[in-house]
Amino acid sequence: MIRISQLEKALPDDVRRTVRDHPLIAIVTGALAGFYVGRSHGREILTALVGLGVSAGAANARRLLGVEPRGAR
Repeated sequence: MIRISQLEKALPDDVRRTVRDHPLIAIVTGALAGFYVGRSHGREILTALVGLGVSAGAANARRLLGVEPRGAR
């Protein structure tokens, strides 16, 4: 079981208790919330993730090639 301790600590006790008592409802609610956010903001989320991936890839390539980043002078 994967645990995300920071997220678990941030949730109130009654929410944690409800998720433990009714895991199927919690999963369905999370899926519906993700579907809603994806439908209404999917393009922005995808753009941000692609930008993050390109930035990380470019930084890794610069590191492997030994090229100094622009702002490091």
